[in-house]
Amino acid sequence: MITAMTPSAVAAPGAPCPTCSAPLADDRRFVVWCPACEWNVDPLAESAADTVPQGRTGRRTARRRSAERAVAEQMYTEAVKAAEAASLRPVRGRAWFAAMGIAALVHLSTVVVTGVSLWWLVTGSMFLRVLGVPGLALAALLRPRLGRVRRRDEWSLTRAEAPALYGLADRVASASGAPPVHLIRATGEFNASYGRVGLRRRRVLTLGLPLWEILAPQERIALLAHEFGHAVNGDSRRGLWLGSAVRALVEWYRLTRPDGGATAGPGLVMLIAGWVANAVMLVVHKSVEAVLLILHRCTLRTGQRAEYLADLLAVRVASASATRTLLESMLLGESVEAFFHRKRLAPQAGRTAGEASRRARDAEFWQELRAYLDSVPEAERLRRLRVSALRMGSVDSTHPPTHLRVALVETRGAHEAAVVADEAETAALEVELAGRRAAVVASQTEFR
Repeated sequence: MITAMTPSAVAAPGAPCPTCSAPLADDRRFVVWCPACEWNVDPLAESAADTVPQGRTGRRTARRRSAERAVAEQMYTEAVKAAEAASLRPVRGRAWFAAMGIAALVHLSTVVVTGVSLWWLVTGSMFLRVLGVPGLALAALLRPRLGRVRRRDEWSLTRAEAPALYGLADRVASASGAPPVHLIRATGEFNASYGRVGLRRRRVLTLGLPLWEILAPQERIALLAHEFGHAVNGDSRRGLWLGSAVRALVEWYRLTRPDGGATAGPGLVMLIAGWVANAVMLVVHKSVEAVLLILHRCTLRTGQRAEYLADLLAVRVASASATRTLLESMLLGESVEAFFHRKRLAPQAGRTAGEASRRARDAEFWQELRAYLDSVPEAERLRRLRVSALRMGSVDSTHPPTHLRVALVETRGAHEAAVVADEAETAALEVELAGRRAAVVASQTEFR
């Protein structure tokens, strides 16, 4: 993947576009390309095209990509209609019912294994009782994963530690129609998430500081509103029934991965037994993989629609302009990683410096990151948005293509923000997050 640190040497400095003779976007830190005719807009596209299989396999790959693009564009059209109708609830179709049915089978398998194992232990013969013990152990492995609230890890913030952050989150949640969160975590990831975990379904908001720190105050409100949108838009992937089934399947997938190097001990018999065991595990592993793929396809439409609706809620709460710039900032993750990589490779002097020096160095680190991203030219930001359109690229497989999300936001026009950040609140957030920012610097760049 081309990063923001990779220069391009496809054209001489100051040379016009070789295709249309228009001026090039030629900041040598980034890809040199032509905004007029899109020459070299995606330099990896040609090399990727060279690797596409020819013949029947190539045609099948092309049809699959065309179908995926058609589905993405159809979901965008549906999202536009939902925006015009002011509807924030996903549609329940046949695919959704199929996904819920698969989840029911997953949970039923756990119940059956548990019930049979207990029956064997209570009423079975000695042989069946012996089988009942590993049966219960298997049931424990098959159980639904509900997640856990980690209150004392290095990234968690309590309300006493961050009253301003919780206050802002509560205001955004109220404006979004969502309940307040129980816990906020500030981590070192370039991301943000919202979820409900544990038997008590406690609400946890996770904010990745590398993303949070590069956003303007109103863009941060848009980020919070988008995440709280998942509490009110009926996203079934995050619900107890379907979400726990998916997490259980992921755990099954991990546990059933065969060990290709296992021989089960010396001797021909043990060697054959090892091969048989690996073959059985491979069948189970591939079956679980197939079920996960089916679930992903069944929930793709409703899941991406939920993402669109969360974006629309962000527009209502924080304004369309703040939501658009937030989405465009998500395209800078590659540049953030490049910045961290450069910092990790740089010599780190003064590791034993005093507390004041470490604080100054941490503050300088975040200032450098913001300055570096501010220096990314508009042409490069535009190029990444156009590459998103060409590749139908998104932040991950569960989100719609970023360029379509931006297009949807642009259809909403000017909206007055329901929640506005003030300077005093922003200053308080800086103080409350200082410790977590220092932890991110330490974890990402090996500063001590």
